[in-house]
Amino acid sequence: MLPEQSHSHAAQGPRRGLRATAVLTLLCLPLFVAMPPAVSPPPRLVLWAWERPEDLSFLEGRAVDVAFLLATIDLTDEDEHLVPRRQPLRVPLGVSLKATVRLQMLPGSSLARFGPERLESLAGSLDALARRRPDVTALQLDFDARASEYDAYVDMLQRLRARLPPGMPLSITGLASWCVSGSWIARAPVDEVVPQLFRMGPDAPVWRARFARGLPRPCSGSMGLAMDEWQLVPPGVSTLYLFNPRPWTPDAFARAVAETRP
Repeated sequence: MLPEQSHSHAAQGPRRGLRATAVLTLLCLPLFVAMPPAVSPPPRLVLWAWERPEDLSFLEGRAVDVAFLLATIDLTDEDEHLVPRRQPLRVPLGVSLKATVRLQMLPGSSLARFGPERLESLAGSLDALARRRPDVTALQLDFDARASEYDAYVDMLQRLRARLPPGMPLSITGLASWCVSGSWIARAPVDEVVPQLFRMGPDAPVWRARFARGLPRPCSGSMGLAMDEWQLVPPGVSTLYLFNPRPWTPDAFARAVAETRP
């Protein structure tokens, strides 16, 4: 029996060596642990406060910004008419304020026919508006430029950019059709483009489906939605502007927060 035991032990020697090698190999392999998918933080909310009485005092202590309509400028080929905000706005201390200026071309007029002096004058008017309130942290322009006006709009934005106080962000709203590869909007010297994915008419489903996986550059990062045309926020959106067709209330704001949380 002893010889058989000796033979058995001799036969087990290599197996021990293989087992030890296998254990060592396993210890040297990287450890892969299934991790839950990363959840992106919810976007920062910015409430648009348009031309109507708005009491936003309920925002005290909330991590939210307000973009309020500061003025509307009606433009013709020969003149411009400034209509300042006339409705009261109550915002608690600590809420960051962005001034939005609406530019409107009156029928029969076009920004494309503005010469250098007119564009410089318009840039000066916008700069003066931005400096009117010391609590304003950014300037936003709301202008639905037509294709024939793209070059003039970029020219005016360049002039405005040179005039604004150093460090003041310049934002513009945009149409969904501007946010495509090779768009002219890439030439605009702005810090933010906010495509408004609402009130888009019959093409709305097409654009929403196109942007469902994220907004292409240079429109990535920010977008605008309406409370009465809600849709899922695409990935990659860090700042979400919200338009409410009715005055903001604590309930409406709570619904907006709930809709944007995972």
